[in-house]
Amino acid sequence: MSMRFDVKIGWVFCFGLIACILSFSSIAESYGHGLGYEIMPPEMLGSKLVSLEISSDTWPDEYTKEIVFSLFETDTGINVENVTYFVMLTKQNEVLFDVTEQRDDGTFILKLHTTESDQITVEESGSDFFGSLFDSGEVVNVKGNAFSSGGLYEFKVIITTGDNYSNVLSPPLDYDVGISFLDKTSYSINDINFGQQELGIITYYDLINDDFTYDQNKKMITYSMPFDWSEENILVTSTMHQEIIIPKTFGDLMIESFSANVNGLQVQENVLTIDDFSPQNRLVHLVLNQNDLLKISKAIDGFPNKMDFSIMPSGDSLPLTTMTENAQFKINLSWAPQSIESGSTVVFFFEIFDAFLLDRQVSVGHDFTILHDDERIFQSSGISNDVVQSMIEFDVPDDVTGVITLQFEDLNGSDLADAVFPVIVDRIGVEQTSIPAWIKNNAGWWATDQIDDSTFVQGIQYLIQEGIIVV
Repeated sequence: MSMRFDVKIGWVFCFGLIACILSFSSIAESYGHGLGYEIMPPEMLGSKLVSLEISSDTWPDEYTKEIVFSLFETDTGINVENVTYFVMLTKQNEVLFDVTEQRDDGTFILKLHTTESDQITVEESGSDFFGSLFDSGEVVNVKGNAFSSGGLYEFKVIITTGDNYSNVLSPPLDYDVGISFLDKTSYSINDINFGQQELGIITYYDLINDDFTYDQNKKMITYSMPFDWSEENILVTSTMHQEIIIPKTFGDLMIESFSANVNGLQVQENVLTIDDFSPQNRLVHLVLNQNDLLKISKAIDGFPNKMDFSIMPSGDSLPLTTMTENAQFKINLSWAPQSIESGSTVVFFFEIFDAFLLDRQVSVGHDFTILHDDERIFQSSGISNDVVQSMIEFDVPDDVTGVITLQFEDLNGSDLADAVFPVIVDRIGVEQTSIPAWIKNNAGWWATDQIDDSTFVQGIQYLIQEGIIVV
């Protein structure tokens, strides 16, 4: 048993292909969550204990999902031979296919291939071009566009023979297995200050519901996904992991820390971590362990069968923070006054920390540039202070408004030590947005049939194009 466990761990880390999450449950509608593979509780097969091992991966590419079922003796780790598997896949409460296969070596390999066809086809007991990570050549290939998305895949696995095909098990070994594959969704918003931005959600659990919103006043992201809050399910759920993708061009969400509510309850700050190592996006990881889920479930009145998320900045809106492209330096940026206006003077304050020195504030040389509409409007070079905040004073030109880009480059002489901050001049508050007088007139005229529908719609289209109405 222990030997098999170590071999499997080595295989997983060697290939670095943990792209999906597994679980097991004794109930049919499982929403369990594991860490790359799972071993089911032992069952009796005749006079010996056996266990079912399930592993999964995206192999060889994002269009293929591989699931491997192996029945082995719990004490020795040796595979049970002559096993008959019945496997049925259900996704979003719809049965997609079922298949019955015999395996002399006790290992059943299933590959789900994404195609454009609405029809699901099953090719039994054959090898495909890529083969498998396992030696066995017997692979069941299932094809269809139903496998294009990730989320929760629910398998019913019934084993009817073991040791010998004539040894029909009564009752058979019966398992319900929930396997979660990574799924990514993207959402385009038109922010009144930063313009068009694309936020994203990566889920390592179930599919996200169609209710994503972004509140510009609160700078809050909200969405939900299916979740079974029963204690039976939570006890077989190790973790629940989500990632929020934020473009680094969206300055309002480049803040130092976030808070999160789950089903209206604020969770501890340590469930959120920020990954700024990508030059294009930051990832906010939200990870709830089993204890977190149990605490939330006890505070919920009833079981709504979904998990509601709200993620928003915590504390002050400053400083903004990010990492350099080479992941060595972290930069914190703030300014005074906080409301930057055209024709005014603003002082930018910044600190540079070395991640390789456990975020110790350091003194390093750097180039500093301010861009507006891709044109350089300010440039300086200097050495940061390693004790107090460094300062740069900037006179904002009268004709500069909207997004300006603050760019730190060549930190400590490295071409890859760059970082960028988008900042707003003449910020528009959502609550300050006013409807033009002519739109109000149009609405009145339309209500009294003095103008036609087409003319009124043109006015609405204008409000959408200008970002006054955000769809």
